[in-house]
Amino acid sequence: MAITLLINPGSSSKKYSLIEDGRVVMDMRFERDAENIKFCLQLNGREQKCEDPTLEQYNTAIRFVLDTALREKIIKNLQDITRVGIRIVAPGTFFQSHRLIDGLFIHKLREREPVAPLHIPPTLREVELVKMELPQAMLVGVSDSAFHSTMPTYARDYSIELKDTDMYDIHRFGYHGISNASVVRRTVSVFSEIPARMVICHVGSGVSMTAVHNGESIDTTMGFSPGSGLVMGSRAGDIESGALLELMRAKNLHLFDAQTYIQTRGGLKGLTGEADFRHILERLSQNDEVATEAMNLFVYHFQKALGGFVVALGGLDAIVLTATAVERSTTLRTLLLKNLEWAGINIDNTKNDALVGHDGIINVADSKVKVAVIRTNEIDEMYRVTNDFLVPE
Repeated sequence: MAITLLINPGSSSKKYSLIEDGRVVMDMRFERDAENIKFCLQLNGREQKCEDPTLEQYNTAIRFVLDTALREKIIKNLQDITRVGIRIVAPGTFFQSHRLIDGLFIHKLREREPVAPLHIPPTLREVELVKMELPQAMLVGVSDSAFHSTMPTYARDYSIELKDTDMYDIHRFGYHGISNASVVRRTVSVFSEIPARMVICHVGSGVSMTAVHNGESIDTTMGFSPGSGLVMGSRAGDIESGALLELMRAKNLHLFDAQTYIQTRGGLKGLTGEADFRHILERLSQNDEVATEAMNLFVYHFQKALGGFVVALGGLDAIVLTATAVERSTTLRTLLLKNLEWAGINIDNTKNDALVGHDGIINVADSKVKVAVIRTNEIDEMYRVTNDFLVPE
């Protein structure tokens, strides 16, 4: 028996999947917000139970996962797990490839820890626990920015001194690449082809937009760090350097404090006091003034980025909406694409309202731009990478 374990430690969730011969035999998901932690277990695609784990169980979830797999007889012993793939969100050309996680990998990951405080610390903890619990398994770092390695230089580079670009490895790396790669594969089943000029909008606790030309990334809103780009759940997105420097001066923030501030106290959380789209949309429905202003800001920057990518692509054939928040909420989808009829984007409200829990097209029949909701399947994409990974000789 050869089992692959896949771990997706997100900024507000943890997902674990055990896969045998391409089939998910066990799936566990932990979701955390400011007040609650939820856990759900599925065996062979069938939901078994959901409960509220303790903080300790959340922090050491891998042990809970392995104990459950043994108890449910998914595995006979821990040696059945031969490969482990972990989603890696980290800036750097080194991390823009899928790699074996070894001592050098961990060293470079620690060097970048201050830049991605929401992602790298939990990833390092997962790696440490996996090495402890599964020392026999091959450990593969599945790059979340590899999909964007096709970006042209003019989209990838910043306008700083070239020697500093090279010396400090400062580029726009982009993220949500595993999700984007998954969505590109799945577009064929929805559109019957991969649209030539497509924008993929990933809207979860993290938010990004990617311009995809003939299946390849040519630009994306996230840059050097996963905290850049659009307004997100708790991440401020793009903030002008002078404004950040003034915040550091006024609040006496050191480098790590400033990073933590803009990535954990910015975005919708900074604007409304909470980062969860569900809560904010509920407040919006009650005409909450703060929530209304926050969503106006969010939608404005979202649509402005979309307009820029139409220029980058030289036109637009399709928009794909993906990731948890936008997959679940018909209201959010309506808000994001409202008043864009002039751009050839026309949503069918009946189709939109009916589409929950599956993939499908939500534009009117004569819309110039196709619009679809396609569920991201990062686990499937991670399995492809991990299962096909060959150790360099």
